[in-house]
Amino acid sequence: MSSLSETTDPAPAAEQVASWRRAEAVVPRGVSSGHRVGWQQVFVRTKGAYIWDQEGRQYVDYLNAWGPIVLGHSDERVNEAVLKAANTCDLTGVGPQAGEAELAERICEVMPSADKVAFCTSGTDATMHAVHIARAATGRLKVLKFHGSYHGWNDHVAVGSSRKDLGPDTPLNTPNGGGLHPAVVDDVVVVEWNDADGLRAAFAEHGAQLAAAFTEGYVHSFGCVPAEPGFLELLRELCTQHGVVMVMDEIKTGFRAAIGGYQSICGVTPDLTAFGKAVANGYSLAGLAGIDSLMGHLGAYSKTEATIDGTYNASPYALAAANKTLEIMASDDIFTTLYARGEQMRAGIADAIAETGAPATVTGLGSEWAIYFRPELPKNFRESLECDAEMYGRYHASLLSQGVLEPAFPTGDRRLNAATTEADVATTIECVRVALRAAIS
Repeated sequence: MSSLSETTDPAPAAEQVASWRRAEAVVPRGVSSGHRVGWQQVFVRTKGAYIWDQEGRQYVDYLNAWGPIVLGHSDERVNEAVLKAANTCDLTGVGPQAGEAELAERICEVMPSADKVAFCTSGTDATMHAVHIARAATGRLKVLKFHGSYHGWNDHVAVGSSRKDLGPDTPLNTPNGGGLHPAVVDDVVVVEWNDADGLRAAFAEHGAQLAAAFTEGYVHSFGCVPAEPGFLELLRELCTQHGVVMVMDEIKTGFRAAIGGYQSICGVTPDLTAFGKAVANGYSLAGLAGIDSLMGHLGAYSKTEATIDGTYNASPYALAAANKTLEIMASDDIFTTLYARGEQMRAGIADAIAETGAPATVTGLGSEWAIYFRPELPKNFRESLECDAEMYGRYHASLLSQGVLEPAFPTGDRRLNAATTEADVATTIECVRVALRAAIS
């Protein structure tokens, strides 16, 4: 990582400008995932805690692809396992794929909700199948979710999510983007996160029509916002009382907050769990775990079963990556490292905030953290939006110029990986001090 005396200029050079223009000519906005827009850099090399752009500038990475990179970039142990799998038995499309049962067994051993596991390619796939299972099992249509929580882009749950362009008076159940079917809105009940009274009222009114209730165990959709004491327990109680399938979205927390997911920390066990990201250290794998009575509804081409099908579901390459990742997690005490570095980072940032007098707060869990330019930590999505965006913009620009890569918007969550060293964190904290002074100047 660059020292403070070796700051870099983030302005794009000709080579990176040319790469963006080339991409924009043939790919909408130049990228195949919307959140990648807005960056000037084009990154071409990764290793451990670092990434390098096309001009050769090095950054310490606290995006980590929004969560998948947990061991470190380009981990040779994982890559060797993937290469071996590809050279031994690649995708067949018939029967259990190589490594499929092994990985399912590993997950069933560590995740409280997992009697059975089915694999797919993305978090959107996993949450879509969760809705299908819940509807098949209950015969109901409505879905409950929390304001600001993102559960993928299928119409069933792409309502009331983390759009930051909407004013405070916007209805909670507003679609997340164009092209979503407007009729779906009527089947989505949106409640503000940590609003216990609102949650009780929603179940009192809609409980008999709800197929599923979606929740993050620890909200990372708009930074780092935990549940208030008793809130997840209340949701579990109401779901049980009304016969509603409780779905925990552990796409970000699974295999990063703990090998058994956040549910193994909070003690609240859902009926279904969607997971992805960190399970395969960057390879495309996601899945759905759950109790046997619900997972038994997964079939194929039936009026009564919830179909799961996909050419690349449980690809041997991704399974090999995940099996090796979980093996390393279990044997190398990865979570002790992640939590120690995360605590070092949060404590250092808190000291920097106090020293500079910046109107900011910091919080987080394990290897993740969020900084909010507001006097108090937010308890829900609306409060998270009450940050000084201009101040954050100056903060982010300063960090980037110092070789620190973080989210470009105020409600983004950051995370480090197991290759991040104490020295990396210590240097980053010094960069944060500089950035906080720039923010309030």
